Parts: sequence; C-alpha cells; structure tokens
Amino acid sequence: MQRAHLVAAFLTFAALCVGVSALSVSRDRHVTLEQARREFAATAHLLDEHASRAIEAGDAQLRMLLDALERWDRRDPAEGRRIQAAMHARAERLPQVGGVWALDARGRLLLDSAEHPPPPRDLSERDYAQAHLGVNQGPPLGLHVGSHLPAGPGIRQGRFTISRALRDEEGTLQAIAVAGIQNTYFSQMYGEAGWGEGARLALFTSAKEKLAEWPPDSAVEPPTTAWPQPWDPPDGPAIIEGTQITAARMLTGFPIVVVASRPLSEVLAPWRERALWTTAVSGGILAGASLLFAFALAGARREETVRAELLRANQSLDERVRQRTADLEKALRSAEMASLAKMKVLATVSHDLRQPLQGLAAFHELLLKEAPNPTLQQLGAMASASLQAGQRLLDDLLTLSRLEAGVVPVEVGAFPLAPLLDQLAAELRAEAEGKGLRLTVMPTNAWVRSDPARLQPILRNLLSNAVKYTARGGVVVGVRPRGDRLRVEIWDSGQGIAKAELGTIWEEFYQIGNSARDGSRGAGLGLSIVERTARLLGHPLEVRSRVGRGSVFAVTLPRVAAPAVPPAVEVSRPELTPPAAPPIPPERTAEPSPGRLSGRRVLVVEDDPLQRSSLTLLLEQAGAGVMAADSFDSALAAAQATLQAPSAILSDYRLPGGTDGLSGIQTLRGVLGRDVPAILLTGELSADLVRAAKDAGCLVLTKPAPPNRILTTLAELTAGADAAA
Repeated sequence: MQRAHLVAAFLTFAALCVGVSALSVSRDRHVTLEQARREFAATAHLLDEHASRAIEAGDAQLRMLLDALERWDRRDPAEGRRIQAAMHARAERLPQVGGVWALDARGRLLLDSAEHPPPPRDLSERDYAQAHLGVNQGPPLGLHVGSHLPAGPGIRQGRFTISRALRDEEGTLQAIAVAGIQNTYFSQMYGEAGWGEGARLALFTSAKEKLAEWPPDSAVEPPTTAWPQPWDPPDGPAIIEGTQITAARMLTGFPIVVVASRPLSEVLAPWRERALWTTAVSGGILAGASLLFAFALAGARREETVRAELLRANQSLDERVRQRTADLEKALRSAEMASLAKMKVLATVSHDLRQPLQGLAAFHELLLKEAPNPTLQQLGAMASASLQAGQRLLDDLLTLSRLEAGVVPVEVGAFPLAPLLDQLAAELRAEAEGKGLRLTVMPTNAWVRSDPARLQPILRNLLSNAVKYTARGGVVVGVRPRGDRLRVEIWDSGQGIAKAELGTIWEEFYQIGNSARDGSRGAGLGLSIVERTARLLGHPLEVRSRVGRGSVFAVTLPRVAAPAVPPAVEVSRPELTPPAAPPIPPERTAEPSPGRLSGRRVLVVEDDPLQRSSLTLLLEQAGAGVMAADSFDSALAAAQATLQAPSAILSDYRLPGGTDGLSGIQTLRGVLGRDVPAILLTGELSADLVRAAKDAGCLVLTKPAPPNRILTTLAELTAGADAAA
C-alpha cells in the first residue's frame, strides 16, 4: 500500500473515532436526561398519590365532623363531649392531622378536638374563616386549603389547614369544620425517600402558596414553566427549567400542587463520568492507531517483498492442490478398478464353479440309477448330501460377497405381508410337524413398504432357524403395530441364546454350540446375510432371548395403507438366492420314471463337452431324443438337416462366438417359425437376465439345478407334444 493511502486511511479512522465518540457521548447525555425526566415524572406521581391519601384522610375527618355538627343539639353538653372525644380519637390515629376544630356562623370557636368546652376565641380573621364567611352568593365553596397557621396559644407552627362549611337548605352558613395538616409529616416522608442530595420537594396551593417542603427552609420557589395547567396531560414528563429538572402535578380533586426538582449537575454526574471514560478509550484507540500507523509506514517498504512471497506461496499451493487432486483421482480410479475386479471375480466364481457342479449333479444322478448295490446307493445319497451342502455354501458366499460389494439392487414397493408369511409357513410346516412343533402364523391385513424379494430370505432364514433350534413347543409368527411402523416377530421355545453371544450371532461363520463345525448345521452365514440385507433395506433388527426359555427375533418395517386395488406381488428374484423364476413347477421328491420324456426331441446347446455329455445321457435315459450342439450355428444346421423341429430347447447362456443362449433361442425360433419351449440353464445371477428371459417366454434354471427338476420342467413344458422316433 502506498504511503498516501496509509495517511488517508489513518485520517479517516481518526475522524470516525472522534465522530463516533462524540456521537456516543451526545446520545448518552440525551438518554440520561430523558431517563431523569421520566424518573422525576414518576416521583411527582408518587408524591401526588401520597399527598392525595393524606389530604383525603383529613377531608374525611371534616365530613364526619360536619355530619356530627348537623345532628348536634347544642343544648346537650354531653353530646358535645362525645363529639369532641370522637374527634380527638380519630385525630390521634392519623399522624398527618394536627387537630380538628369547628367555628360557628360568626367565626367563633365552637368545638376543639383538644379540649371541651373550648376557650372562647374569635377566629373570624383567619383565612379559612374569611374564605367561607365571605361566600353569600353563588355555589358554596368546597374544600379550602389554607396557608401556614401563625404561632399562638394552643397552636403549633408547621401545619396548614383544610376546611369545609356546613350550610342549611337555603345556603345559610351554619358552621365551619377545620383540620390542621402537619407539614412536617410530608417533610419527614420526603426526607426518608432518598431522592438525592440536591433534590427539592414541596407542596403548594393552587395560588402558589407554599404548604410544605423538603429539605426544611430550602426556599423552594414554585416553578413557572413546569407549573401544571388545565390543558396539560396528567402524566406529562418532567421539564428542564434553568439548572433544574422539575416535575409538578395537581392533586386530583384538591387545589394542591406537588413539585419535585433536582439540579442538572447532579443528574448528569454519572454521564460526565462515562463521558470521561469514553474520551479516554477513544484517546487510547487513537494512540494505538497512531502506533500502528507508524509501523504500517515502516512496513510499506517491505510490502512488495511480502507480495512476491505470497505470490510464490500461492503458486506452490496451487501446485500442491493439483497434485493432491491428481492423487485423489488416481485413488478413486484404483477403487473403481478394484470394485470392477471384485465384480468380475464374483461373476467368474458364480459361473465357473456352478458349471462343474451342474455336470457333477447330472453324472451323480446317472450313477445312482445304474447302481443296484444298496451300499453304492447309500454312498450316493451321502455324496448327494455333500454336493447340496457345497452348493449351499457357494450360494451363501456369493450372496455375502455381493452384499459387501454393494451391487445388490433394491426394488421397494408396497405389498401385503400376509401372503409372504403364509408362503414361508407353508415351506417350513412339514419340517416343523416332523419335529412335533406347532408353527402358527397370526393373521394380519397389514401392508408394508419394502423389497419383497429381499425381505423373503430374511424372514425365511429367521423362521428356519427357529424351527431348526426348537426341540419342543412351537414357533409363532406375529405382527405388532408401532405407530407408522410394524414389527414382524418370530417367537420360539428353543434353547435360547446367552446374553454374551447376542452381539456375535450376526458374524460370519459363527454358530452357537457347533464348535466341531458340523456341516449338516450349515456354514454359519445365514444370520450374517440377514443382517446385511436388513441393513441394505433400512429395516432394524432386534433379538431378545433367555437361555432355556426361547428367543424372539424382530424386523421393523415401514407401514403403509392398503390400496383400493391391490397390485400383484412378485417375491422371488435370483440376485441373492437361486430359486427358479416363475412359473417353474415345484421340485418333486419321487424317483423319476425312466420314460417320462419318451417321444420328445430336446435340443441341448452347451459348449462344455462334459456338461453336454451329462445332459445328453440324463435326457436319453428319460426317453428323450437328444440333438446336442456346442453352438446355435451347429444346432440350426442339425435341425435343418433332420427337417425336424425340437420339442424343447435346453441351452446354456454363455456360448462361444459372441452369441448368448437367449439371443440364440430367439433366432432359432424365428428360423423354425415356432415358439419352441425353452429353458436357460445358467450360472448367472442377474436380475436383468431373468427379466429378459421372462419377456422372451423362456424359463431360467440356475446351475447346479437338480436333475429331477430339469426332467420335470421339460416334461411339463412339452406335455402334449407329438411322439417322435
């Protein structure tokens, strides 16, 4: 910054500092004066209330005395003594009343609260007597306020009078009632209030004659500007009059004015102290600014050097930011490549491991049919159980990997809960009844929002575990509403879970009471898959258990209102578990008949020789005529050479030459001119593939599919086909 700019900035700052300081001091003085004016207006209001109450009490004495005088038969001296005693007693109770007396129509003393009978005295020359004696015409005079009483026998100084006249119906004066008000009473109250050393408080008549003041003998003069006028508002503010702040108020109903004043010097004393502090602070700020100005001028020469250093620092920072951005982009690309590699590994494992398992299942089925030896049959059954256990383990591992990789799609919708629960109960009822258990599903008409294909394996696993680990009693499935949510609870009377193990049951490969890793009890991945799937859907899981009493597992779901027209609900999708897509018929447990496919011609398209051979042998043993090919080009050539269209097509999905099984089936159908029933036998676990196959009218069986299921499905798809040699 140039030196001229620094000087201009300093001068501007100094001017602002001085201006703000002066403005603050001026505003503070204005606020202080306004506050003092309001305070003294309030003070005058308090004096008004106090004086009004004191005068009202004295006036009440006068009115009672006038009532007594009007009823008094002056020929009865005893009645006079009773009136005098009552007057004396009332005056003693009122500290502001210094005495009460009465005059007759000529101004002579008639009654006195001090003694009875009173000494003969002529008081007609007093101002209160003259005020009432002189009224012969016009409206009668009300309350009259007199000045100080002069010294005399029986009369103390320091009081003023209030008086009222008693007149008959024709207006003729009958008597005058007078009360002496102690002005020292007001002075004492004013002195105890603590208005300030310079405060001046006083009472004046409406004719500006002083009645009482504080401090005593302070020579308080009646104000001129602040004197209340008939047109002034009753709560007007105090007025600055000369060197005083003065507030004056006329007592309501009485010709008396209260005045409160205070010197301006005393009112502004706190403001002067604050003004000094403000000036000192402003001076300190200016001194500091001057010092900073000096340092700024000294540093102006180094400004260019600092600017150059900052420029270099900025360039270095930009370079570091670009480098860091490049590193982050590289790390992001690496993470994306790792995710793609993981997906590729998952896809490869899913397909390449299922391929040999499919061939193994087919060859194993053929061996069992050709083995009459009971021992071999028993060994084959054991091998079948091991094969199924390996398939389940492979499915669970792939499911867990897909969940951890975050590649599982979710399709959320509203659907009724009852059909899903009934379907799961139907699947497990035979197993429960075989163990002598009661499996109960409580009826419900609730609708929820979730992905039914993801929710189904969660509930299936929990319900299957409840049946598996319950030896006696039963399993109950119920639904509890919780506001806008529902809890699906599965209760069992099984062995229970220890409290220390409740937090670890969701871990992979963890099984309670299976330290020997008995494969017949599973691999310990079910609850881990349940926990990750529930987390994917956003459905909280809870578990409570007591050892020896049983357990309850709960899934909390969003609750929705049932629509007027319920939509169709699709539950099964093959991304996580490999059930076949609808309408695949259920797998049968009975032994297949050897000629169930007799007369059918089945086209098998499989590029793997072992797979092709195993499927060919399996179908031929079931009585089918098989045309086997490694690609759809070969299959088309064979069909054209024999001039016979196949009854059904059984094809793998991945085929050489860039042609997949689904497009090959559609091409072959177009050439043959027939909508030939077709099955895709594949190791793929893709929702898109299932949807595409369904749109093309093809069924999907996931490898390794049980041989009996393959034969049963082909038999039902080709039912009614013409027999062929």
